[in-house]
Amino acid sequence: MRISTFFVCLTLLTGCSDNPAVPTSEENRQLDDASAMLNEAPANLEVVDDGGLGSANGVANEAP
Repeated sequence: MRISTFFVCLTLLTGCSDNPAVPTSEENRQLDDASAMLNEAPANLEVVDDGGLGSANGVANEAP
């Protein structure tokens, strides 16, 4: 019973942190790079034609 009480108290104290997780400058730079990469990506990636790659991943028609 003491161990479970300890873990309950520990969980409650962990949730009461005054400082929210603030990204470092390096993490901010990485997030900005990822954002720029996603903004430059085509809106619809399904338009990419990979038929010349020799892929056998074609989708079969579902209708009989």
